[in-house]
Amino acid sequence: MTNPHFPFSNRLQTLGELEKENPIYLETSKRIQTGKPIFDLGNSNPTQLGLEFPPSVLTHIFSNLNLSTYEPIPEGLESVRQEISSLYNLRGILTEPSQFHLTASTSEAYSFLFKLLTNPGEEVLTPSPGYPLFSFLVGLENLKEVHYQLKEEPSGRWIYDAESIANCISTNTKVIILVSPANPTGSKTTTHFWKEWESLGIQIPIIVDEVFEAYDFSGDPHSLPSHPKFPLFVCHGFSKLLALPQAKLAWILNLSPEPNKTEAERNLSFIADTYLSVNSFIQLATKELLPWRTMVQNRIRTRIMRNIALCDDFVSQSPKFTNPHKTEAGWYYLLEVEHPKKDEELVLDILKETGVSLHPGSWYGFSHNRCILVISSITEEETLEKGLSLLQDFFK
Repeated sequence: MTNPHFPFSNRLQTLGELEKENPIYLETSKRIQTGKPIFDLGNSNPTQLGLEFPPSVLTHIFSNLNLSTYEPIPEGLESVRQEISSLYNLRGILTEPSQFHLTASTSEAYSFLFKLLTNPGEEVLTPSPGYPLFSFLVGLENLKEVHYQLKEEPSGRWIYDAESIANCISTNTKVIILVSPANPTGSKTTTHFWKEWESLGIQIPIIVDEVFEAYDFSGDPHSLPSHPKFPLFVCHGFSKLLALPQAKLAWILNLSPEPNKTEAERNLSFIADTYLSVNSFIQLATKELLPWRTMVQNRIRTRIMRNIALCDDFVSQSPKFTNPHKTEAGWYYLLEVEHPKKDEELVLDILKETGVSLHPGSWYGFSHNRCILVISSITEEETLEKGLSLLQDFFK
């Protein structure tokens, strides 16, 4: 007798065909298995691209820690929260340790905030173009994702527009997500944006994801409102700050006004206490890790600026790339090409013919009617140079 099929959660069905592998992934796997070369211009994992945190330093730090004790503090060790608070104070954002809750990742931070702020079936507004992970984070909480559109300027910048976001709000909207600098557009929440937003008087809670905050190069800078009149939560972490995605340490900063601030802190502590997910080892190492951020970030910024220059030069010599997108922040570069095929089809053709691996823009919410290709600007320079050379030959 065979076992009857038991039902899985309906929320998984809302996330699409989870077992279906797209043709680009299948072709990549095929090339790896047959030993054909791949020039991966989409990889954005610093630990695989020569930008990892110095391993000898990690070994030294952890070998000198007493890791045998455990303090189950829901918010995270106060000493760690004090260190993180000091980072914000250096940026001119005055905070106290009590405003921080440590999490194992920014994804978990979103999960905690969704539990704090929403009920099943309610709406979360997310930017488009934007990072596709939100669809899964929102869906797994039994929430509905609603996109608002970033505004594209003639200069090639994508910006946050307060009125466009406000027009997407419904009576069922409970949270608005802003990513600054955004992935992959580099869009930022500037002082001008916050002035426009405050003038609308909207009281819906906002989550600002600022994990790329250290990689802001030009234009009006990323900012946070100093005294928001609405509930505001900020997510950040070691993944980009220290090129330590494996460290699994992130945080929620509560910048909400009273009485929301105190009540939110109390409820977040209850949620965090339920899971106690933050690794004690990385907390104990934080004080020794944080001083290395300048060195780590400078290496990454140097790589990004060189690669942006390479891509700009490539676009200037390639007439088929007709719509340059200005890169002001983050670590992605956008190429747009006039081509009769859809971007996914074109990316697959490029991969098959040249071995160059790119991300199609439609994966990030760019229109299927446009052919936008996404490049990681932390790609190793030699790989990028070879990949761009092969692209130039492909489009001749």
